[in-house]
Amino acid sequence: MERQVDSGTCVYDPLRPPSPVPGCLPCLELAAQRAEARFRCDSSAATDANVLLRRHLGEAHEGQV
Repeated sequence: MERQVDSGTCVYDPLRPPSPVPGCLPCLELAAQRAEARFRCDSSAATDANVLLRRHLGEAHEGQV
């Protein structure tokens, strides 16, 4: 994953999309939304899905942003 730990601070590359956690239905649904948005060339919806996925990862998967 794109997360790096530097002096106890979580740093991520905002240009790399977040990765869903295998087996997590909400993660997979958000990744599917992102893929569908990309297929439609809807970058705004793809960005929204990334934001929601990052939020979910932070809340449900102990900050795996």
